[in-house]
Amino acid sequence: MAKEIRVALVGGSEALRKSRRDILANASHLKVVHDSDGFGLTPEQFVEITFDVAVIELRLEGQSALDYLKSMYVLAKIQRQGFGRVLIASQFSDDALRLHAIRAGAVDAVFVSDGMESLLSKIEQSFDEYSDFAMRELIPTLDRQEVSTSDFQMISVALDTLEEKESFIVRGFCELKSDSEIASDVHVTKLKVRQTIAKVQNLLSLDTRSQLLLKMFEIGALAL
Repeated sequence: MAKEIRVALVGGSEALRKSRRDILANASHLKVVHDSDGFGLTPEQFVEITFDVAVIELRLEGQSALDYLKSMYVLAKIQRQGFGRVLIASQFSDDALRLHAIRAGAVDAVFVSDGMESLLSKIEQSFDEYSDFAMRELIPTLDRQEVSTSDFQMISVALDTLEEKESFIVRGFCELKSDSEIASDVHVTKLKVRQTIAKVQNLLSLDTRSQLLLKMFEIGALAL
């Protein structure tokens, strides 16, 4: 039996949320643990809710879900606590929004136009705390962006602090290898791979693996 996934639904009309509740109810391993229109629900309050995956509507009361999510990460750091993975929801499929969502700390974006099966699939994929599937999918579609000299130097200095095996792990990550493939190539445990990736995230003040993958793409590391 699949492990139960606790899902939070925030924002959008009652009719939209009901349709999502109905489709989630058909999957025995998915359980809605929070459902609200988001009005009056502060980031501070939402961080306290225990969920595995949250689906947050892009347009919330008085602000964007992207800013809302950024505030959640700030609060979580201050309080030294974590929270589940987040999917940003909107109406029509838009790769630009997917990228904005990832920059804000979400795993991906989901769209009504893609159908409910897409929603189910992304919730299930996002349950894995190491999920970066969306960023890996988007990278081939992106144009290289220029980063400032100061940012490049900062990242280079941070990466220079890594041990040799850690550098090989990061290279494998940039080559879009799986954690298992990297562990096999470098002759370390999968745990060591994940710890190293988390270490680099912290060095660069990034919240997610997807943000790290995007940053490495931007500095040209994926072309190594």
